[in-house]
Amino acid sequence: MTATAFYSVLMVDDNAAMREALARSLTRRGCRVTTAVSAVEGLQVLKERSFDVVITDIEMPGMDGFDLASALRANPRTAELPIIGLSTMVSEEAIERGKRVGLHDYVAKFDRQGLIAALKEQTAGMSNAA
Repeated sequence: MTATAFYSVLMVDDNAAMREALARSLTRRGCRVTTAVSAVEGLQVLKERSFDVVITDIEMPGMDGFDLASALRANPRTAELPIIGLSTMVSEEAIERGKRVGLHDYVAKFDRQGLIAALKEQTAGMSNAA
């Protein structure tokens, strides 16, 4: 991903500090980032707009990131949308659950380089979004 990538990213995280820090980091790397404070809000935003990638926190109150991924996979409009899960809970079991619900990648929440690598992988081959 270069500074001219302009990929549109929906960042879903209930933690304001984490949400804003990641949004700033991705914006500096050329992404257009929209944020949502919950999975329910993320679903609402996705009804109104399209994105190249969704990055979601896994551990959120109410509807968590696994539930969000399941909902996106169940909708034909978002069934193929790349989803990257972020969590402090990185275990084999959690990663396997993420695969079952359709996450394309699962990254430790504080691993910025891992997130950037996952984002690059998910956007490889995309033409720049308008």
